[in-house]
Amino acid sequence: MPRTPTTERCFTVRTYNAIDNDIETLKNNIADAKTRSHFLGGIVRLAAHDFMDYDQNSSGNPMGPDGCFDPSHPSNAGLPADVWCANCTLKLLYDKKYSHVSRADFWIAAANAVIRQTSIGNSLDLMETFVWGREDSDVCAGSGDRLPTPSGCEQVEGVFLERMGLTWVDAVALMGAHTLGRGANEFSGHEGTWVDTDEDAQVFDKQYYEEIYLNSWRPRNMGEGTQDWTTGGPSDGGNTRMMLNTDICLVHDIDGNLPCCTSDEDTCGGFEAAARRCPFYSQIDVRWEARQAVGEMLGGSYPNTNNVPFYTAFAEGWRKGKFSHYFS
Repeated sequence: MPRTPTTERCFTVRTYNAIDNDIETLKNNIADAKTRSHFLGGIVRLAAHDFMDYDQNSSGNPMGPDGCFDPSHPSNAGLPADVWCANCTLKLLYDKKYSHVSRADFWIAAANAVIRQTSIGNSLDLMETFVWGREDSDVCAGSGDRLPTPSGCEQVEGVFLERMGLTWVDAVALMGAHTLGRGANEFSGHEGTWVDTDEDAQVFDKQYYEEIYLNSWRPRNMGEGTQDWTTGGPSDGGNTRMMLNTDICLVHDIDGNLPCCTSDEDTCGGFEAAARRCPFYSQIDVRWEARQAVGEMLGGSYPNTNNVPFYTAFAEGWRKGKFSHYFS
């Protein structure tokens, strides 16, 4: 595990494996599927939010993976109360056993553990791309403003392409991490899982992309700041399913087309959105590459169990993201 010469905090293979084992223990001690999926998704989100505030255009304050996030910012809703707080199990683990390494390194290693353990057959092992030596910062004012908000389609371009310098394939692959965990009204105002069930939300696979195409998504909470998308009806628990604008607009052109439904009227049901079909991007659209990338992540014609395109693209996008600034 190579490191930069600017740090003396030693991070060994034994440390990395111990973190993996401890994350598995914490996971197995959570009996409730809803709580467990939220815990797993929260760890990956914590690590991602730490590096997603990187801005390649800000030479004086690029931020990036520095063990710091703004706990008061809405983009980090839930993290300071449920993932990284004085009594949160993840922070207690760090304080007890791993405070000799940086928070930034620990967050990445913990997220790597979650991804490996929840991938199919434990096949997405990111250990070979792990590099330690990130230095923590206790102040990161403005970092939350650099993170994507769920409201507008331009957020993906702004964060991943313009500021982080990633490609559309990288961005779409990283968005696939939404397959883990769930949203909660009490934190973000967005309730539900991106995939079918809380059990599915504990599996790191390509189901997120399948859900975008296979379900009939319609706007929820129209006219409110928490507007998002749901599917199904009262009989099948429609409120437990969720997509954000930033998810839907990887494939569908929803700018200026709301309310609309991502499928036809028969499958959308008797909702106002059924009167209009959300159009797919065409080859002349600026987000055509995003739609193509989602198609690649599907791994072929449905149904199939081919996660290789997603896993390969995610590993590359995650490598670039967690190396941003300090490891570019």
